[in-house]
Amino acid sequence: MTSEPMKRSTSHQSGITIVVGAQWGDEGKGKWIDWIAGGADIVARYQGGNNAGHTLYVKGQKVVLHQIPSGIFHGGQKCVLAAGVVINPGELVREMEKVAPFAKATPDNLWLSARAHTITPWHIATDGRREAQREAAASGSAIGTTKRGIGPTYSEKTARSGLRFGDYVNPVARKNWMEAMASAVDGFAAHCESHKAEWESFSKVAAQLAPFVCDAEARVRKAAGEGKKILMEGAQGTLLDLDHGTFPFVTSSSTIAAGACASLGIPPRAVTGIYGIAKAYLTRVGAGPFPTELTNETGNALRERGQEFGATTGRPRRCGWFDAVAMRYAQDVNGFDGVILNKFDILSGMDELKIAVAYEHPELGCIEQFPWNAEILAACKPVYKTFPGWHGDLPKTGGIEALPKAALDYIRAIEESSGIKVVAAGTGPGREEALLGRDLERLVALNS
Repeated sequence: MTSEPMKRSTSHQSGITIVVGAQWGDEGKGKWIDWIAGGADIVARYQGGNNAGHTLYVKGQKVVLHQIPSGIFHGGQKCVLAAGVVINPGELVREMEKVAPFAKATPDNLWLSARAHTITPWHIATDGRREAQREAAASGSAIGTTKRGIGPTYSEKTARSGLRFGDYVNPVARKNWMEAMASAVDGFAAHCESHKAEWESFSKVAAQLAPFVCDAEARVRKAAGEGKKILMEGAQGTLLDLDHGTFPFVTSSSTIAAGACASLGIPPRAVTGIYGIAKAYLTRVGAGPFPTELTNETGNALRERGQEFGATTGRPRRCGWFDAVAMRYAQDVNGFDGVILNKFDILSGMDELKIAVAYEHPELGCIEQFPWNAEILAACKPVYKTFPGWHGDLPKTGGIEALPKAALDYIRAIEESSGIKVVAAGTGPGREEALLGRDLERLVALNS
């Protein structure tokens, strides 16, 4: 028996919502995904691995999730790691143990796709070795990866020699994969021999995770056909997308909205809403071009006030002014129904704020479109518009119209220069610290 085919919903009472990072990651998606997830039946992570961290506060305590979707903290929901995700088994078990005081992960509420690929000790070692080689290169070509094996795992997947999670939890299939790798890949057998404890631990947790493994995508499609509310969440951000980001300084998967459909095997016409999450300023972790980066006291102040340190790595984030050129590109790529701007409170007390509305290139002149070439982007200087700042604490709850006039003018300038709708503003780390605005009907319906 098959489920009903999915159609594009015209109702706000059911359907599929995608939440995407609209910048270079670290936009504060965790808080808003947690907020939206309150009304969802299923929350699915569609790409990435434990190289990303979603930070949220549960019962007043800070919790950083690296693999489990935020919906785990809402009773009665199903959480999914879909085919486009790469899973670190040992880290996933430790994360399940970490969230246990707040929510228990069971095979009923956490579905692990049999099609997802497995991060192994070999992939982690390979990632560290490759990045060290890049760092040592005279060209300074280090990408700034988290060295968690994400890239090598996706590489094996693309080469059709990776270990899918359904095979990982099958002892015979796992053994066959390891033997094939030992025969085909130089250094693999030696690594297994010299890192026996890691491989034994890697194999041991397979039995613990086996009950969670299923045809997750088929379950999600069935639920969608039945009109269930589904939230699909991404990691990292649009500008780190493998195809559409600042290559080669990107992640190894598709971070944009279309990647969600590919990962879950869901037709795009079934999607009812796409929302971007951004900061009211801009940050980036690792190497790569960043036209509005501030390497001065203002940048340091944003970093300290915003506590801009990576949730996964602890690395300090590079900080800069809001980039409307990059946001216009993110809007073009994703088709946002609305964008939520986080960390408005961090900008309080600044005398003036800036928005980059174009770039100036030494050879190409004025550029108003986000360039595909990272070298061109690196040579660009921002063309700014300057706006007055505001002072004093911002309201923590209520409507977005409660913001001071200067803050509202800043939002309007972002909307006009970026071609987006700002539908909410974050004014603190807590779930309730948010000012809601226009065009929130779909999100409110999903959250109800």
